[in-house]
Amino acid sequence: MFRAVRLAAALLLTCLGLVLTVSAPASADCTCKQAGLDKQVAKADLVFVGTVDKVEGQGNGFLYEITASRTYQGSPDRKTEILSAGGRDACGLGELGVGTSYIFFATGTETPYAADACGGSGPANPTKIDKVEAVLGAGTAVEPPPPPTAQRTKVEQSPPAGFARAAAPGAAAVLVGLLGLVVVRRLSRA
Repeated sequence: MFRAVRLAAALLLTCLGLVLTVSAPASADCTCKQAGLDKQVAKADLVFVGTVDKVEGQGNGFLYEITASRTYQGSPDRKTEILSAGGRDACGLGELGVGTSYIFFATGTETPYAADACGGSGPANPTKIDKVEAVLGAGTAVEPPPPPTAQRTKVEQSPPAGFARAAAPGAAAVLVGLLGLVVVRRLSRA
């Protein structure tokens, strides 16, 4: 009996250890320390504020579709993408909230740019924006692209139809109307 109790206790401790190990967040493996703002800016190719439009899982990480609104460094497109790696030791940004504004310290020369928690990316709160503006200035608005301009295209090169050809359908309608009146008048006499 004592042996069965010891076996049950060992099994319980083993299961509890598995639950704690499996439920540990992936971010617990992140070992980076955030550098100061000056170093984060120096490492970043782009520093901008944007609103997350869509979040899509990419392997262990996430791909974010973003509408950039203000840039402090670099020139992101109005609609751009950020990829944040995930998994062990990646220190990714996690699943960001759609419709929420963030400041991104991104690297790369084309979309999707890369960003992580160690680089300084995070929610665009007034305190963080003030600190970035103290280092990089007021920044510039990221304007949407201009609407496309209208282009005239000639349908055909031939000259327009003459008066007789244009008036023929109207004349035919008048004749049909007159014939209808004649028929109605004869029927009413009979």
